[in-house]
Amino acid sequence: MIILGLNAYGHDAAAVLLVDGEVVFASSQERYDRRRHSPAYPREAIAAALAHAGLSAADVDAIAFPWTRAMGRPQKLWHVLKGLPRSRAYFRDPPDTLLPDRQGYLKAMRGLEGHLRSEGFTAPVHRIPHHLAHAASAALALPAGTGGIITADGMGEWTTAATWRADAYRPQRLRRAVYPHSPGKAYAAVTQWLGFVPESGEGKTMGLAAYGDATSSRYLRALDLLAYDDASLCRVPRGMYGFPWGASQLYGSRFLAAFGPACAGADALAEGGADVALGMQHAIERWAWLATRDLGTPENSFALGAAGGLFLNCAMNGTLRELHARHGRTFQPFPVAGDAGAAWGAAAEVQRRLGAAPATRLGSLYVGHDITAAEASTVGEGAGFVRHDDVASLANAAAERIAAGEVLAVARGRAEFGPRALGNRSVLASPTTRASRDRVNERKGREGWRPVAPIVRLEDTRWFEGQVASRYMILTFEATEQAKREIPGVIHEDGTARVQTVAEGENDFVRALLDALEARGHPPVVINTSLNRRGEPIVNTAEQALTAARAMKLDGVVVGDWMSRAQV
Repeated sequence: MIILGLNAYGHDAAAVLLVDGEVVFASSQERYDRRRHSPAYPREAIAAALAHAGLSAADVDAIAFPWTRAMGRPQKLWHVLKGLPRSRAYFRDPPDTLLPDRQGYLKAMRGLEGHLRSEGFTAPVHRIPHHLAHAASAALALPAGTGGIITADGMGEWTTAATWRADAYRPQRLRRAVYPHSPGKAYAAVTQWLGFVPESGEGKTMGLAAYGDATSSRYLRALDLLAYDDASLCRVPRGMYGFPWGASQLYGSRFLAAFGPACAGADALAEGGADVALGMQHAIERWAWLATRDLGTPENSFALGAAGGLFLNCAMNGTLRELHARHGRTFQPFPVAGDAGAAWGAAAEVQRRLGAAPATRLGSLYVGHDITAAEASTVGEGAGFVRHDDVASLANAAAERIAAGEVLAVARGRAEFGPRALGNRSVLASPTTRASRDRVNERKGREGWRPVAPIVRLEDTRWFEGQVASRYMILTFEATEQAKREIPGVIHEDGTARVQTVAEGENDFVRALLDALEARGHPPVVINTSLNRRGEPIVNTAEQALTAARAMKLDGVVVGDWMSRAQV
């Protein structure tokens, strides 16, 4: 059974190819067209998936798409009519920053089948309700596909959040919230007010929140921007916002009266925006905890999963993991929580509906473009790099330079699927000083207050409290006192870190690198952030890695088994 999962026309277009339930290739379209959060039809990602598997369009048995044809249009129309004249913004403003034309977007969504036929696909298209696709993806991270699930985003076909019970990978919805009561839109409104791009800059809001003052009046007011509701799951004070009426300015005049003029992005910290960011961060954490605290069975031990764009928020995920752990429950969000991951969930749901074996439980995310030995050789030899005969030799050479304070780019093997670089398309550096973090941020053109993530060995539990397997960098953990002393470069202002653990056999180069650092008397930990220039997607190919490293003036580059002699 060959199933192609797609997300297209909206942000985070992607292609996911399942063969007998196993993901053999998955990539976001942005890795190919080099447009962040690309809303295109994912032609190049589809072509790469088929080529990797040696298949043609005619070989595909089914196509899964995480959007229904109606897309909640009757509810949206009634909402607009009830809101007139204020809701006239729906006819004037674009739906978001990536989609300038609302009607063009809807037309493209309805025309998917025709587009596919023109590309040579004959397989039937199965349209899966958006939040069901998210829930199906979350089930892949649960033991035997069984447990509780929460989904949340800006809006997916009128639904903004929902709770589910999954049994053997089959999610059944329990409750839902509907637009405009949206945790994702509320968070996006604060992100926009802070001067960042909504639907893209929410990670900056999360990072900025660590600098907020939980005793300030702004913080206390921001706590009321989102609330849990027993009956409707979620509630927002509509008068504070512009998005309920279709306005592209997501916050409203009452919001400005409460919090003051919009911030200027990079200056948000100085302008007091951190207090509002912290209030909004705590509001969504409180909301998600109240929505999930009883999402279980009478047994004490229970597994919980999550998906939807809101659960790209690692700080919230870390809080939920800790709170549920106190009650004997595990919490594991699906790592590609946004709409690219919904393509995977839709494919898994179609696999189940067609009576085939359930989709393979979540495993490696190294399922994208493969930098082969030939590709690495072309770039490395052409740039005068040194080739290493084995991984141990390469890791030793890289460890020596990182321990000496150099910042290295690494592009090896298959690209990660999703928004996190996990060592195969990464910038790596020593975590032993804050200056090292600052140097990484400066080279990447990032705000100086933004955190970077650590990679640690799974068995090294000395660094973070309650550390469990965290191979996808989607959870935060509290740093130990030893970590604060020895690896301060990866500890955020609030004493946490977004941890990636690497077990034996998960990434041979990264494991060897950590071992080699320890052999030199250096902590077996590295700073890890994505290999991309500001405003660009994570690199895909060896050539892109070299170009990005040169633009950022990094100290060295690893492509495949090749490493530069000095700065490139």
